[in-house]
Amino acid sequence: MLQVTRGVVEGLGLSRQYRFTAGDVLHADLGTDHDIAVLGQILHCQGEAECRALLRRTHDALKPGGMIAIAEFLVDQRRTEPALGLIFAANMLLNTEAGGTYALEEIEAWLLAAGFTDIRTLEAPAPAPLILAARGH
Repeated sequence: MLQVTRGVVEGLGLSRQYRFTAGDVLHADLGTDHDIAVLGQILHCQGEAECRALLRRTHDALKPGGMIAIAEFLVDQRRTEPALGLIFAANMLLNTEAGGTYALEEIEAWLLAAGFTDIRTLEAPAPAPLILAARGH
């Protein structure tokens, strides 16, 4: 994944604005003072405890005022819709130890517990909106 991302960034002429770190997302050194962190389709591979820990680590890696952007398949709180999110949840049940799809309200609660503020969504050309939040000053 890192090689593909690096190629896209180089193709856009933005290499000087990015730093790439290889490693397991749950254990890699995320550094500090980042402007933005993007978790693109990461949380669904993890259980709740791992998601919470990753969000705390991501919060600590951002500089004050830094932003997190999360792209995920979402389900409603009752886990009755949308169909795509539910089908994906079944896929995670079969293919991960603890992964699944989560409701926006669950992720919002995890973000708040990790210290994020100004949580909101942004419509995107994707199955679900982006979830945005800021690290407080």
